[in-house]
Amino acid sequence: MLANVLANQRAHFATLAKAWLASGASAFGVWSDGAPLAYWPDKRMLDRPSLVVPIYFEERVLGELRIAGLSDLLSQERLVAEAGLVSHLIQLEEDLNTMTAELVESQDRLLAVYQLARSLRHYTTIDDTLRGLLFEAMRLVKTRAGFAIFDFATRDPIVVQYPANFGNEAAIWEIFRQAQVREREMSLTTGSLIEAFSTGADNLCFIPIRIRGSFIAGLGLLNKPTGFSTPDVKLARAIIDQASAHIEQVLLHQETLEQRKIQNDLDLARRVQLRLLPQQLPSVPGLDIAANSRPARQIGGDFYDFIHQPQRPLMFAVGDVSGKALSAALMMTMTRTAIHSKASYMPNPTPELVMRNSNEDLFEDYLQVGMFSTAFIGQYQAFNRTMLYANAGHSPVIYCPVGGTPQLLGADSPPIGVLSTSMGRNHTIQMDIGDVLVVATDGFNEARSPDEELFGYERLLNLVAISSEMSARAIAEILFAAVDAFSVGRPQDDDQTLVVIKGVAV
Repeated sequence: MLANVLANQRAHFATLAKAWLASGASAFGVWSDGAPLAYWPDKRMLDRPSLVVPIYFEERVLGELRIAGLSDLLSQERLVAEAGLVSHLIQLEEDLNTMTAELVESQDRLLAVYQLARSLRHYTTIDDTLRGLLFEAMRLVKTRAGFAIFDFATRDPIVVQYPANFGNEAAIWEIFRQAQVREREMSLTTGSLIEAFSTGADNLCFIPIRIRGSFIAGLGLLNKPTGFSTPDVKLARAIIDQASAHIEQVLLHQETLEQRKIQNDLDLARRVQLRLLPQQLPSVPGLDIAANSRPARQIGGDFYDFIHQPQRPLMFAVGDVSGKALSAALMMTMTRTAIHSKASYMPNPTPELVMRNSNEDLFEDYLQVGMFSTAFIGQYQAFNRTMLYANAGHSPVIYCPVGGTPQLLGADSPPIGVLSTSMGRNHTIQMDIGDVLVVATDGFNEARSPDEELFGYERLLNLVAISSEMSARAIAEILFAAVDAFSVGRPQDDDQTLVVIKGVAV
């Protein structure tokens, strides 16, 4: 049975294979009873596939789809959807064979439904499926006009008519709404509704189509010369049953492809965002530097940046944009760019001036979207080993002087985008040999255990105290490891970004 479908639809299976190979798979194939029926490009790659999905028919496994080279969840879902389409094709073939065997009882109509099913399975969009349904139904029921309608929450409504513009679209929607409420077909020969539909309408039969448990589509047939009889309605229902199953499969397939496209777009956005982070940490005499960022999702709203130019002191920034995912990532990019530009091109930049000018540039944008960004900007003065800094609502920032107790450095101004003018000022700390500065984002202190307990500031302060004699990289690794152990496999709630700077001998 599967071999017959494959033989009849070889070109379509080849198209599926081409799509998988374009998506990154190394091979695609169809197997039955442990033997290959078809494969692209090489059977050997599929002897140990990365994904296998069975093809069912009437609770029996007829074969399986195999791919090599991909093993992610979306690829699994896509392969399941395509296996469902193949199962549907097999079901159609079986249905068509059954109908053929019953031609003795109703040869003309069963052959008509057979032809309808064969024509529908070539349609891969809702628009084409509705048009095919309408034309085939009009031909089989022998009507002179008709329309098909589709109204799904996540897609634009579709109305198809033949002849074009034959009926009033507002009247079509009213017929559709009434049939939805009644949950059964409607027959009209007189009345205001059919008069509103079209002056050329003599009779009308509308049958709602149930898809995914709801009546979200329908078929209207008009102007049957002899009027609509019970056999006509039964035939229309049989036609709709075929169309409904096909529409569901088309929806599932399109949604899987759309999810894959979204996933690909997010993967690209993640790569772009990671490229915006410094690819190499600066080498500054007297400082040991470590930095890392882990977004909670594929893309995030945290950032860190280093501006190290000849004959100018090192400047760095750490920020955390409110919100998550794409909106936060877009605002993160804008904020990081504004700070980087000011720190790079102002004649005599200081953290206070860079923060103030960046806030002025970004305030209207943040106001429009109802978001904000905390930010910490530091500037290392090598001649006296001090760190000048400005803090706009950012926390946690931990300073641990050599031999001393770690302390939180508070902010003296609200985040960027809250007020039109930044009120932050420059502050100074020493960065002598052994002094440690840790600038993190709240993904650390707000990390949660499986019991919903917060990691908190105290744990961070204690960890900095016990690790302050280690290298900057070791301190960063200890903080990340501690948060991971505290969460014990719980999904990361927020982005986690960290910059550790330690004073060392020149």
